[in-house]
Amino acid sequence: MGLNLAEHGAKNELHQLLEHMRQHERQGDMHQRIDADPFTEVGEIAAGYNRVSAALERAVGHTQVMLRKLRDGVITWQSDGTLTGLNPGAEALFGVNAQQLVGQPVSKLFPNNTLHPGARHEVKLRTKEQQVRYLEIQVSEGAIGSASECSGMVRDITERKQLQEQLNRERDLARITLASIGDGVITCDVSGNITFMNTEAQRLTGWTLEDAINQPIQIVYQLYDDVNEQLINNPARQVLTQHEAVQYSEHCQLLHRYSKRHPIQHSAAPIRSRRGITLGAVVVFQDVSLTQKLSEQLNYQATHDNLTGLVNRRAFETVLTKLLEHPEHSHVLCYLDLDQFKIVNDTCGHLAGDELLRQVAVKLKTHVRNSDTVARLGGDEFALILPDCPLDKAAHICEAVRTDIECYRFVWQNHTFGIGVSIGLVPITPAHPMHLSDALHAADAACHIAKEAGRNRIHSHQPSDRHLLERHGELQWIQRLQNALDNDTFRLFAQPVSAVCGTKPGYQEILLRLEENGILISPGSFLPAAERYHFMTRIDRWVIRNTLAWLTDRHRGSDDNEIGYWGINLSGESLSDSAFCHELIQQVRKAGLPAGSLCFEITESTAIAQLSKVSELIQSLKALGCKFALDDFGTGLSSFSYLKQLPVNYIKIDGSFIRNIHHDPIDKAMVQAIHAVGKALEIDTIAEHVETQETLDTLRSLGIEYAQGYLLGRPEAITETTDNSIRVMPR
Repeated sequence: MGLNLAEHGAKNELHQLLEHMRQHERQGDMHQRIDADPFTEVGEIAAGYNRVSAALERAVGHTQVMLRKLRDGVITWQSDGTLTGLNPGAEALFGVNAQQLVGQPVSKLFPNNTLHPGARHEVKLRTKEQQVRYLEIQVSEGAIGSASECSGMVRDITERKQLQEQLNRERDLARITLASIGDGVITCDVSGNITFMNTEAQRLTGWTLEDAINQPIQIVYQLYDDVNEQLINNPARQVLTQHEAVQYSEHCQLLHRYSKRHPIQHSAAPIRSRRGITLGAVVVFQDVSLTQKLSEQLNYQATHDNLTGLVNRRAFETVLTKLLEHPEHSHVLCYLDLDQFKIVNDTCGHLAGDELLRQVAVKLKTHVRNSDTVARLGGDEFALILPDCPLDKAAHICEAVRTDIECYRFVWQNHTFGIGVSIGLVPITPAHPMHLSDALHAADAACHIAKEAGRNRIHSHQPSDRHLLERHGELQWIQRLQNALDNDTFRLFAQPVSAVCGTKPGYQEILLRLEENGILISPGSFLPAAERYHFMTRIDRWVIRNTLAWLTDRHRGSDDNEIGYWGINLSGESLSDSAFCHELIQQVRKAGLPAGSLCFEITESTAIAQLSKVSELIQSLKALGCKFALDDFGTGLSSFSYLKQLPVNYIKIDGSFIRNIHHDPIDKAMVQAIHAVGKALEIDTIAEHVETQETLDTLRSLGIEYAQGYLLGRPEAITETTDNSIRVMPR
C-alpha cells in the first residue's frame, strides 16, 4: 500500500520519520521513540516503529541481563580483531576490565592463538597468581551491515581438564600395572566381546591385543576340564548371565591359540557402574604350571624314595592297606633284606652303598609286572606287593630276583663285591585276612627266618614263625647285649666334626661299637633291639662312665690342660629317666673337666617329646660348661617352633638332606632354611654324612659352619685317635 503524499500533504512528515529512524540506527539507542500524529498514515508507521523498538529494547535488555549473570564468558570483536565487548563472566575468567579492553586487539586476550570462526579452541593461560587455567572458546561469525563481527563463548574447563589428566594417569598406571603383574587379565563388554588383554593374558592365550579386540571371549579364552578334557563354560559368560562373581578352586587347561595348553587357576567378576549396572566382566587367571610341577614333585617325594626312585614306606603301606581292606583275591607280600650290604658300606662308604641300592632297585623292577609295587622301606630293606598273584607264582618271581642278585657283582673303585638277598613271603588270602601291622610283622619274621637259615634264601610265612623268630632272633640280641654290658665288650670310637667355614675348633663325636669274637658290630645292628628291650639307659651309662674316666685320665696327664672337645649321644629313654639325669649331672661335676670339653647330642624327636625335661637338663649341664647339639634335625621339621625354648649350641642337619644337596634344589633349600633359622638364633649348623667334595663345596657356599662324614674322617677307635689306652671302668 503506498502513501498519496500529494493528497494528504504529508511529504515533510515522512521525510522527518525516515530521518529519525536513520538517526536511531546510527546511535543504536533503542530507548528513543518518534512522536507523530496517530491519525495519519505516517503516525501509524511511527507508532508501529515505536512498538518494534520497545520490543527490541526489552529483548536486548533481557539478553544483557543474561550475559551479565552468565558464568561463562562472552566476547565480541570485529573482523579486524578489535574487541567490542566482554561480559562480566569473561572479565572474571580473564581477570580483566571490559572498559579498559574494548577497542583493543583481541590478541590481548589470546596472545598465542589464532581464533577461527566455526572452530572450538582450547587455551592454556596463567593467572596473576601463576596458576594454570584451561579455557574452551567456541567462535561464531555474524554480519552487521558491511562489517563482519565475531563472538566467542568462553568456558572454564580447568577442573574437567585436571580430571581428564588424572583419569589418563590412572588409566596409564592401570595399564602398566596390568602389563607388569604375573596374572592374566581379560575384560569384555556386556555382550562378551573383548575390550582389553594384558601382556600375560596375550602370552597364555597366544592372541595379540589387536587380534583379540571385539572377539567373543569364548573364542580367545577356551577352557578344558583337567580330568575329562571336556570344554567347560566360559567364566565371563557365567558372570554376565548370573551378574555375580565366580571363583574356581580346581585347575583347568587353557587352550593356546596354536594348540598348546596351560594349566591355570582363574576367577571372574562383573564390571559395574556406580549405579550397579553390569557393564561387562573381568577374568583373572594364573599360570600354575610351576606350582603344579612343584606339587607333583613334592607329592612324588612324599611317596617315593629319594635315593632309588622306588615307592617309599609310606606309600607302600597305603597300597598294602587298600589290598588288606578288600581281600577278595589272593595277594602276596614279599620282604627283602640284602645280605653282605654292610661290608660294601663299611669298606667303601655310604656313596658306594647308595649306588649299590640304586642298582638293586633297577634289578627288582625288571622282574615284576606293571601292576606290582616295588618299595624301599629303608636301609637295605625292600618290599614287593604282588596283587592277584598265587603263592607259587610269587615264589617263582622271588627266586628269579634272588638268583639275579646272587649272580650280580658290584664294582666300586677296584673293589668287587658279591651280595645276596633274604626274602620272606606272606600270602594274603580271603580265608586269612590280616591287619597292616600283622602283615608287616609276618613278612619281617619270614625274612629273618630266611637269614637265620643261612641267608640268600626264601621263606614263606608259617603260623609258627613268630615264636621261632623270638627264640632265635630278638631274644638272642637280649643275651648278646647283656653279655656286652657284663663283660665290657663295647668299644668307643670317635669321628671328627670339622669346621667348614671360619676358624672355630671342631670336635670328636663318641660312637659305639660292639666287639664279638674279634669282629666289630655297628650300632645299626644292635641299637634297634636295645631300644625295643630298654637297654639304652644301661648302654648310655656305660658310655658316659667310660668316656668320662678316659677324659679324666687325659686331663690329669695333660700339661696344658687341653683335652679336646668331645660329643656324647644321649638316648630318649635315658632322658626320660630322672635318676639317670641326676647321675649324669653328678658325674660331670665330679669329673671336673675343663669347661667346653663336652657336648651332649640329643635327637630332634626326643627334644620335642620331652621339651620341659630336656630344657631343664640342658640348663643344668650348661652351668657346668657343657654344650648341646640337636641331632637328626629336619626329619620332622616340627622343631623349628621349639628351638627358642631349647638353648642348644649346634643343629646337626640330617644326612638325608645332605647326600644330594649339590644337585637337588629342594634339599638345598631345606638346608638353607635350617641354616637361616640357626643363624637367627645364633646356633651353629653341622651337616652329617658328607661323602663327596661337591657336597662339601656346596655346604661351604651356604655358610654351614661344620661337617661330619667319611670325606672328613672315618670313625676310629679312640686309642688310635689319641695314642693312649683306655681304662674300662668297673660298674
